[in-house]
Amino acid sequence: MSLEIINNKGVFEVCGEFTSENKGKVKEYFNDLLDNYYEVVMCLDNIKKIDESAIDVLKFIHRKAAKRSKVLFVLGKKNSTINRAFNIFNISYIFKNDYN
Repeated sequence: MSLEIINNKGVFEVCGEFTSENKGKVKEYFNDLLDNYYEVVMCLDNIKKIDESAIDVLKFIHRKAAKRSKVLFVLGKKNSTINRAFNIFNISYIFKNDYN
């Protein structure tokens, strides 16, 4: 299955399989967003599969946002696939729960 990123009224929904085969697409897309916007909202609710290389991309995006004093909201805590992966790799700190 492929990966698609959909702009849903400013919430960027990552859908499909976030794996090593398509990690570059996500990294480039969100890298560009962080270059151009102060606040970026990433939704992982529709991720069906995630691997360690995708986790590395999320860490990179999170670090870039922090380094540039940008606000990055990562939604998807209710997705069991994402929640499990974030707990395994100890990156649950990336989730931001206060986005409305």
